[in-house]
Amino acid sequence: MAKKVVAFPTYNVSLGDAVRIVSFHLDDESIALQTKVIAIEKVANMETHNSVSKDKLIHALRWLFEHYEF
Repeated sequence: MAKKVVAFPTYNVSLGDAVRIVSFHLDDESIALQTKVIAIEKVANMETHNSVSKDKLIHALRWLFEHYEF
């Protein structure tokens, strides 16, 4: 019988993880919403955005508007 591993939920992400989440994993249901929001915030607060394309930043904005009422 194989062991079942349950990932411990965390909302802390490094800047590198934040860039990866915003660039490739906003639609990944296995990542908590709060983690995604923190990732977007970290990316938004970067000094430069050379590592994230304009399309990815726009996708992150649209994702926020799809998931939250402002």
